Amino acid sequence: MQKKTRIAIAAGAAGLLAIGGVAGMAHANRGWHHGGGHHAMMQMAERYDANKDGKISQEEIDQNRTERHAEFDGDKNATLSLEEFKGLWMKANQERMVREFQEFDRDGNAQMTLEEYKAPMAQTVANMDRNDDGVLSKDDRRRGKRHERMKDGKAPAATEGNTTSGG
Repeated sequence: MQKKTRIAIAAGAAGLLAIGGVAGMAHANRGWHHGGGHHAMMQMAERYDANKDGKISQEEIDQNRTERHAEFDGDKNATLSLEEFKGLWMKANQERMVREFQEFDRDGNAQMTLEEYKAPMAQTVANMDRNDDGVLSKDDRRRGKRHERMKDGKAPAATEGNTTSGG
């Protein structure tokens, strides 16, 4: 495999991992900014509230990220390779993995049976099969009123009190 190809593959994989990390952080941030996410706020506090004052400053976040970056920069070149980033990502997601395992392990015996693993998805088809054909397909997708009215190619009529003039 050519060097350019290997670099492109590594860059693509790193990008996917980064997107996953950013998505996870965005998920945590949603809870912080929108109320209702007490669990996400607690997770952020556990990781970033260095002085344990119940508040997270940008300096605490920056310090944590600097320390984590340095911890996994094995060759100390101030950058993380895909392999180095993998270690950082695994550590950052370790607690999430344990929590998810505990969600599956309903009886709390530190073992996940096949039944426990299957349980969360056990009724998926039955719950989402809108046309009762026993399978999930594009025919089962939820469609909004606008989509239903647009099938004939005509735009839905404006409803009373719903104008677009901005007045």
